[in-house]
Amino acid sequence: MTSNARLGYENLLENGTVVASSADTDFPVENVYDWITSDYFKPATSGTINIDSTLSGAQSADYFAFYGHDLYAHGGTIKLQYHNGSGYVDCFSAITPTDNTPRLVTFSSQTATLWRIVITCTSVFSIAVVSFGRVLPLEYGMYLGWTPPRFGRKTKLVNSQSDGGAFLGRSIFSEGVKTKIEIQYASDSWMRANWPGFVAHAEQKPFFFLPDVNLPLEGVFCWTEDDIPSPSHTHYGHMGVSIPIRGLVE
Repeated sequence: MTSNARLGYENLLENGTVVASSADTDFPVENVYDWITSDYFKPATSGTINIDSTLSGAQSADYFAFYGHDLYAHGGTIKLQYHNGSGYVDCFSAITPTDNTPRLVTFSSQTATLWRIVITCTSVFSIAVVSFGRVLPLEYGMYLGWTPPRFGRKTKLVNSQSDGGAFLGRSIFSEGVKTKIEIQYASDSWMRANWPGFVAHAEQKPFFFLPDVNLPLEGVFCWTEDDIPSPSHTHYGHMGVSIPIRGLVE
């Protein structure tokens, strides 16, 4: 059984040799796959920029995700290609972002040694995070009582008042979003096959979460809070766990 919820954490860019056709020496291509949003990859020129990944052996991918860019401000496009032995082939049609919403797209699984990210932009752009590999579908989606990431705004408010108590204004500090990933009724076999790999990644790095593939603009670039809870048996042959996350949706 597979739901519409997807987790994207495997990143084949971490597994091979990565070279950009153009790069600003102060913003190297390594910045695009270190999972950090405060540093960026930036080319030295505008136009079409290729980021080539060469793996030691063929590996499969069926998702592509990106976040932290300004392509939307310059009419830029981005897509992933794989090499089929004779040339590069698109995994999906090029995406033209209209904002900085985290994007996770899925496509028919392809297996290759050579992969290429193609970004076309009329201006020099910057991008913080790109990831692609095998997506992790959840067996069941989110349940009642769950807060979609875009509605889980985490905001700190600081009020100013006069000596007499009059309201003088307010400072608003955005701290992203806060919600949970609810993995419920997961079969024992699914949990044993997928939980160890996901936790090994999530304990160290952020990841992408798309609650519903039918709502592609409601993804979140997120990370876990504190220690990741351990799953437990909730029904015979099935396990559940609720994972608190913080993240960014714009």
